Amino acid sequence: MISLVSATAAFQAPAASVRHVAAQHSAVSMMVKSKALPFLESPAHLEGMIGNVGFDPMGLSTPQNIKWMREAELKHGRMCQLAWFGYVAVDLGIKFPGARYDLTSFAAHDALAKKELFFALLLVGTFETIGFTQIYNMMDGDDREPGDFGFDPLKLLKGNEEQYKLAELTHGRAAMLAFSAVVTQSALPSAFGYGKETFPYF
Repeated sequence: MISLVSATAAFQAPAASVRHVAAQHSAVSMMVKSKALPFLESPAHLEGMIGNVGFDPMGLSTPQNIKWMREAELKHGRMCQLAWFGYVAVDLGIKFPGARYDLTSFAAHDALAKKELFFALLLVGTFETIGFTQIYNMMDGDDREPGDFGFDPLKLLKGNEEQYKLAELTHGRAAMLAFSAVVTQSALPSAFGYGKETFPYF
């Protein structure tokens, strides 16, 4: 009788071990892979966020700072959309009248840095200080969504919120790359003698 019980236990142990290994394999296979970088795992705290493709290869975002990082991404995206348009518009000839403003966008940067940088920093710093209160409240548990300042005079978001938020995020990301590219391209003539400082910069 004892040998029969021992034999039964001997058969049950491998079966239990197999089930344990299968459960572990199932848990591993349930890890979500990044859409942007399929060889990495997608951070769990990014799930459900608009525009999420699981891209955080350096692990900079955390559940604690993700709202602040999305706020920063939206802010920089919005600024770069305006900045690219303004940069190119100046180089197409849309300027204030007067010899003082007869500069390319690239040359205007140096002129601003020499003469009016303090006023530019004061203006930017004022707006950053005003916005900091809302960001702090959001990080402290407020239900405000990142980048939401309640500005929708045409009621475009009603019923299309996710679609428009995704479009803004996508365009903002493209604009950050585009503005970096246009500034770099317009700097090439003074640095390497290649291209020209006015649109289309080549």
